[in-house]
Amino acid sequence: MTKKRTLAIMAAGLGSRFGSLKQLYAINNNNNSIMDYSIFDAISAGFNSIVIIVSSQTLSVFQERYLGKLPQNISLEFVVQHSPELILKYPKRQKPYGTGHALLKLKNHIEGNFALINADDFYGRATFKLMYTNLFNAPGQKNYCIGYKLKNTLSKNGYVSRGECFLDTENNLRDIIERTHIYQKDKALYYKVESNTEIKISEDTIVSMNFWGFTPKIFDIAENEFIAFLENHGNDNTKEFYITTIVNTCTNNTSQYFKVLLTDSQWFGITYNEDALEVKNAIRTLTKNTIYPEQLW
Repeated sequence: MTKKRTLAIMAAGLGSRFGSLKQLYAINNNNNSIMDYSIFDAISAGFNSIVIIVSSQTLSVFQERYLGKLPQNISLEFVVQHSPELILKYPKRQKPYGTGHALLKLKNHIEGNFALINADDFYGRATFKLMYTNLFNAPGQKNYCIGYKLKNTLSKNGYVSRGECFLDTENNLRDIIERTHIYQKDKALYYKVESNTEIKISEDTIVSMNFWGFTPKIFDIAENEFIAFLENHGNDNTKEFYITTIVNTCTNNTSQYFKVLLTDSQWFGITYNEDALEVKNAIRTLTKNTIYPEQLW
């Protein structure tokens, strides 16, 4: 039996853009989305199992789009990020619990090591190859994070938020801190803190774009952290349970650590409406250069 090499995709967000789900927004004439290109790149890199985390409201939409569409040798599964027991226990909570909860929902659906990404981020084929090689072929049992240079993750149309990665001399992750409101001014980059103070940040700063590689041990740590989150914020709609909370617990309080895999790849996504045209142009160029076929499937 072929061993599963799984890529999980977080696609449960309900926010819409241009009248449709952002995760499925078409960026070429064949109605392909950024998520389609990520799946294509993952399969090209060697992944043979795709797990898509969806909401109960959008499950049928994703099933209609992907069932019977991928190559026959690729396993496909949908996981619904919905917990009826939590709704009963915390009735004041209306919004989803966040990316950390999405990760935890994979617990009974994953065999062995696995990668996890956002549905609406374009990561670049080289990053999927980099993750696959390390996650499944490198010795030992490690967790991984793809580390991008900040300058390769910006939008020309407004500020962004990024997780700044702090590394040791062997590129192990020591801390990750969310930097909000990163923007360019006078050919330099800055971010703002709560006091509205501007702090300069290097364009070569290493940031996480939520491309992770995990061992199954991550689930026990995630479960403990989620229990603590619910005790403090179960009914609070302003708080989210982030993957970075779980990761920082690993790096600070456990023997589980993360190796940061550095890449020069260009990330892109649709943070603002105006980004859509740039994404389409980038895909058109990659297709013209035969990096991608005109029709993915």
